[in-house]
Amino acid sequence: MKRIPISAARQIAEAYGYDQVVIYARKVGDDPVPHGEHMTTYGANKEHCSVASRIADTLQTFMGWKPATKDIA
Repeated sequence: MKRIPISAARQIAEAYGYDQVVIYARKVGDDPVPHGEHMTTYGANKEHCSVASRIADTLQTFMGWKPATKDIA
């Protein structure tokens, strides 16, 4: 399982005309290990980045995740 880079979220935003992208991905089951969840966000500018981050924080709280580290690109 690999982390989804912010550049992938940016490509989606640019290809489909969105200002904010939140990607939530899951790998379930026991094979192959590791399995788990991952979230990546992108915003077209500082304001959109902030909104996408707040959306991700809300989803992570809902799912019971521990606070995540923030990657900034």
